[in-house]
Amino acid sequence: MRTATLLQHDLMTERDPSTMADSMSRRRILVVDHDDEIRLSACSQLTQWGFEAIGEANGVSGLARLAHTTPTSAFAGMLLEMDMPVLGGMAVLQEMKDRHPTVPVIVMAHIPHIDKLRNAVRMWAQEYIVKPFDPELLKLKCAAVFSGRPHRT
Repeated sequence: MRTATLLQHDLMTERDPSTMADSMSRRRILVVDHDDEIRLSACSQLTQWGFEAIGEANGVSGLARLAHTTPTSAFAGMLLEMDMPVLGGMAVLQEMKDRHPTVPVIVMAHIPHIDKLRNAVRMWAQEYIVKPFDPELLKLKCAAVFSGRPHRT
């Protein structure tokens, strides 16, 4: 069994796979990760699942992208790396909570940073995933968190 599966927490909800594509279609997701390979891979997978994925290489550019959205270009969610230079994930998460509370966030990090992930969920993030992530687990979490249904604030 994969580490990511073992470490997932109880915020997951069961979904009918036939409705997942409908809930994901045309939703814009912002992927913020300084690792080009992971950011591009996540964007590619999100696009395959029917999302519109936009990537940013750091927290500053990610927050700037969010600040310049309009109602027609709003983001349905964010995938956020917790261990980034320039502006770390916890700082970005705090800004999201304060300035963009309706945009749900899934935080991600490598296994040595599992405590950061858990703290982020306690702070406000809706979900977390451990890198390298299992694509099916990421798909399920994205479908649940970015479905457009209300989330906790």
